[in-house]
Amino acid sequence: MFKSARANWRVIGAALASAVVGLFIGVSIMSGGADAPGESRSGGPRGPGDGARGSGERGQRPPAVTLVAVTKSTLDETLRAIGTGRALQSLTLTADVAGVIEQVAIKSGESVAAGAPLVVLDDDEQKIAVARARADYNIARTNASRFEGLVESEAASALENEAALNALTAATAALRQAEWELERRTIRAPFAGVVGLTELDVGDFLSVGATVTTIDDVSSILVDFVIPEGASSVVKEGFAIAAEAQAAGGREVKGVVRAIDSRVDPASRTRRVEAVLDNPDRSLIPGSTFSIALDARGREAFVVPGLAIQYDRAGAFVWRVGADGGAERVGIEILKRTADSVLVNADFRSGDRIVGEGADLVRSGVPLKSARAGDARFAAAGVAS
Repeated sequence: MFKSARANWRVIGAALASAVVGLFIGVSIMSGGADAPGESRSGGPRGPGDGARGSGERGQRPPAVTLVAVTKSTLDETLRAIGTGRALQSLTLTADVAGVIEQVAIKSGESVAAGAPLVVLDDDEQKIAVARARADYNIARTNASRFEGLVESEAASALENEAALNALTAATAALRQAEWELERRTIRAPFAGVVGLTELDVGDFLSVGATVTTIDDVSSILVDFVIPEGASSVVKEGFAIAAEAQAAGGREVKGVVRAIDSRVDPASRTRRVEAVLDNPDRSLIPGSTFSIALDARGREAFVVPGLAIQYDRAGAFVWRVGADGGAERVGIEILKRTADSVLVNADFRSGDRIVGEGADLVRSGVPLKSARAGDARFAAAGVAS
């Protein structure tokens, strides 16, 4: 009985083994006859070109970009600086002679003409000396005239006539010396201007070298300021400027550059500039601080859209359409930004096209074709061309 049971189990096991082997062979045949969906015959994922193009690789697909033509413009800049004003002419008057003050004609802030008397010293002694010298001069002139006539009539010798002429020359010099000493007793304005404060009073003794007052010619104001070394090629003599002075209520005044220093300061890399401002109403004050603005029309530059600019470790660049239609990198130097554009310095040629939008999708060498019909020509708003 047990032998019969074991024989039955052997038959059942052999039948199950045969069935499993047959199933395995059928599955293998089915998998070898057709590719599974989404897979290649090699067992990997099916590529977009598998089965459609056979052997070989498809070229790179052009990215969706907008191409624009670069344009030229003039780089207009406004240079700003802070300057200090000074008078066209400025002088501190001091006394050349000593004496007691008889008259003080100085009124602080008053405009005076050239030669106007400011301080008069006691001059009685000098007036006496002038009177004596004038009398001696008259005598010498009369004698010289008389001896000239006597020589013609041979009543006097040539030697006597020469002595009379020498006496007249000496008397003339003495009179001029006395008149000059008298004139020095009056201190006058050396040029037209505005006088400053003074501490002198009538009766004070004025010593030699003592300060009398200050006088400034404020018909124009000179302003000293500095410009960057790079602006030297733009700012020239006669260049127009605008200045605002806080001491004049912040109003704007016009002027021109009068002189530029002949050298660049090696420490600050700047150049000193001197400009002259009109001051017809005398409202500008020497020593005031001025805010200077210079509208500099500079070199030519290329205009590109702001979205066209990309950055990497080497710096800023744009993508240009190369001769073969592929993208090529062009390094740029950013000179100025406006609301709608950027002025750059780059190795562009006339007619060059660059990627204006979609530059982040571009890689070197990829074919470039505008996503719109025709190329757009970029015109920067507010930039002169």
